[in-house]
Amino acid sequence: KELKKSLMADLFKYGAPSFRKGRKLKKTEIGEIPENWEVVRLGEVYKITNKPPALNFKNFGLIPFIPMEEIGFGTINPKYYMKSSDEISSGVYFEKGDLLLAKITPSFENGKQSIVENIPLNFGIATTEVIPIKQTHKSNIYYLFYLLQKTNVRESLAESMEGTTGRRRLSKNALLNFLIPLPSFPEQQEIVKILQTVDQKIEIEQKKKELYEELFKTMLNKIMAQEIDVEEIEV
Repeated sequence: KELKKSLMADLFKYGAPSFRKGRKLKKTEIGEIPENWEVVRLGEVYKITNKPPALNFKNFGLIPFIPMEEIGFGTINPKYYMKSSDEISSGVYFEKGDLLLAKITPSFENGKQSIVENIPLNFGIATTEVIPIKQTHKSNIYYLFYLLQKTNVRESLAESMEGTTGRRRLSKNALLNFLIPLPSFPEQQEIVKILQTVDQKIEIEQKKKELYEELFKTMLNKIMAQEIDVEEIEV
């Protein structure tokens, strides 16, 4: 995870490895970035998903619903529950492939966000405390997914949160007007591929860690129950 943080800092400053040859940096209002990258408002290349006026939830038997507790800290495919429209008293409309960004404190500052790709319908309903974000032809949703995991990006956005202590929220307007670095679409894809590979390695190591911890607990219980003779264990 520490390696991923360092790698992200490197990629979002110098760009993807295959694009670096002969590249120079330029100073911008958001720091140094490759000279051929743009600085754009997030809303220029990403969109907030809105419910189509003609869509009637009652025409669907069951609808995927995602509560806040299932939104992970930078995860893909959070758990969802199939509910009838009558069971859902409130929520935010989103579509398959959207990034659900938690907007309320402390969930936002802690990095709660998930991309949803595994729902059975093309849309769903999530907690009201998220902002659903969609990519455009200029952007890759995973590029934003990783950019928003950077600590300095979260801290900058958090300065725009509104409301009273303990109930502060990030507004759609503040999000859409936030300045981000934007490489070409192919370079976005390479950055995403690198970071997805790292995430896969983290997941493998996490599963190993959980397996070893479970093995340790099992062995300890057997030792305490005198099912295993400690003196016979080979070190």
